[in-house]
Amino acid sequence: MIREEELMRAERQAHMFKALSHPIRIFILEKLKEKPWCVCELAAEAGIPKSAASKHLSQLKEAGLVDDSKTGTRVEYFLTAPCVLELAACAEAAVLANRKKQLGL
Repeated sequence: MIREEELMRAERQAHMFKALSHPIRIFILEKLKEKPWCVCELAAEAGIPKSAASKHLSQLKEAGLVDDSKTGTRVEYFLTAPCVLELAACAEAAVLANRKKQLGL
C-alpha cells in the first residue's frame, strides 16, 4: 500500500506535469529560460491575447515552475525550475527514438 508521503510526492509531480501539458506553457518556459519576460512580451511572442498568457503563467506559477518580480508597475516572470526543460527534451528524444525504432528507421 502506498504511504501518505509517497502519495503526496506523486500528487506534487502530477500537478507539475499537468502544468507542462500545454504547448504554449512549454513555449513560455523556453522563453523564460532566456531571460525574464513580462506578460505582454510573452503574449506577443506566442501570438496569444495577454489574458491567455496571464492564465498560462498563473498555472505555471501555481505549479512552482515560474515566479515573478515587480519593479514599479512592471511585473516580470522568470523560470524557477530550468530542469523541467531538460526533462522535456529527454522525454522528447526518447519518444522520437522509439518511433524511429517502430518504423524501422
